[in-house]
Amino acid sequence: MKKTLLATLSVVLASSAIAQIKYVDEVLTADKIKVTKNVSYGDNYTVLTGTPTLASKVAMAPGYGFVAMTADIYEPQDGASNRPLIIFTHSGSFLPRYSNNSPVGYKDDSATAAFCMSLAKRGYVVASMTYRMGWNPAAATVDARKQGIINAAYKGVQDLATCVRFMKKSVKEGGNPYNIDTTKIAVGGNGTGGYITSAYASIDRQSEIKSIKFRDASTGKVMVNDTMWGDRFGIGVDNPAMGMFCKSNHVGYTSNARLAFAVGGAIGDSAWMEAGEIPLIWSHSVMDPFAPYTTGMVNVPGTSLQVVEVSGGFDAMARCQRLGNTAPYKGKVMDVYTTEANKLNKGIDGLFPIAGLANASGPYEWYDTTAIKSLPSPPYNPPVILAGIKASNPMWSKTKAMKYVDSVMGYMAPRIAVTLGLVSSVGIVESNLASNVTLAPNPAKNQLIIHNNWENRVLTGATLVDLNGRVVREFNVNGIHNVYELNVPAGIYVVQMQFNDGVGSSKLMVD
Repeated sequence: MKKTLLATLSVVLASSAIAQIKYVDEVLTADKIKVTKNVSYGDNYTVLTGTPTLASKVAMAPGYGFVAMTADIYEPQDGASNRPLIIFTHSGSFLPRYSNNSPVGYKDDSATAAFCMSLAKRGYVVASMTYRMGWNPAAATVDARKQGIINAAYKGVQDLATCVRFMKKSVKEGGNPYNIDTTKIAVGGNGTGGYITSAYASIDRQSEIKSIKFRDASTGKVMVNDTMWGDRFGIGVDNPAMGMFCKSNHVGYTSNARLAFAVGGAIGDSAWMEAGEIPLIWSHSVMDPFAPYTTGMVNVPGTSLQVVEVSGGFDAMARCQRLGNTAPYKGKVMDVYTTEANKLNKGIDGLFPIAGLANASGPYEWYDTTAIKSLPSPPYNPPVILAGIKASNPMWSKTKAMKYVDSVMGYMAPRIAVTLGLVSSVGIVESNLASNVTLAPNPAKNQLIIHNNWENRVLTGATLVDLNGRVVREFNVNGIHNVYELNVPAGIYVVQMQFNDGVGSSKLMVD
């Protein structure tokens, strides 16, 4: 049995007698997941110095670097093809790990890797991507800090779109090396990655990046110069001599996905959210000191410097639901995670609040204290780094952090699966799917036939359970007609059945 920490911090036991549903539950173990590191999905200009550069580009673009962008690909080794894809973005305040006074900020962060592995165990191909970073959190004015962070976020959105196009191109031109279905793509991220994915989901018109909120207060000038940096998809004119810095990667492929989710973070401007956009799912710590759960100012970590007002999970998901954008999954999932979340989320389906301690923005993160203490100072400041991560997760332990990972994914995964059309619902008793499956003979003796009469549903598994809920026998299902030797004591049993889009059960008598 597996202990899982839920939104209200209560511990529940997930019964092993419950059938596992692919894409909803972890159906694979870690040894069945292949991880390919540092797959290049594109390259582009960056404002950071000290990054890998191409001399010819930098010579024409003084002050800018040119960086390769990579992803770690998590592939289930289950023999499946046409698998759904999730592209995941990490945390880090749009600054490199450790330089941001935190041990997070890369695609292999503890929580990022755990979220990706959890999704891969459910059957998804997952790409954990890097993105361009860099801004000046110590700039002298609020407008300067706001301009820095919105440009960093904008480049993150561009890079996410680039990664989507790369994966689509790999199917069309690369022989589909990762066996993905490009009609079933979701994007997600934790912390700073949540800023990127929520903006990606909501900025569906180029004009939105030029909203009043992101204009200089004194001059009215837009803070994001898309003539210089390219459009929201990362496509533009690559001409450094003319002051245009955009490497257009994988032109000709679309940049769209069907769903976005965020674990922490916030949306830069809730006005970006409009009816008809892709749905969001959000998990957020109610007492998050860095990204407000409702709407409030973001401060530079470790200082009182203000950056910009943003909307966190509660306000963003309330708006998403009012606009009707949660409709693809709303009311289609009812499980223990939903029951617990509904105690706190005020009826907002798709919002999983974490009601932990104050100053707990990342309870799903853990870190290596010894490794941090061994960092050179300068350029790093290990005591400040340790203080920063303790503010994010004061009750740190890997064991507890993984319970939060399990609970967040336990809530999100069913909604991801429903939105992508992988299952129709989870835990919703619309009909007993087993009603169209024949058990014969019934009563049975030593032999049982299970025959699936559905033409449009695949029976993927069946389990024999006694009246005390104990699993007596698991049946391997192969095709529509299966014959089994029983060899069980006489009595009354329940045959629990798992289909590709739901569950069902039938009573079985054994003489």
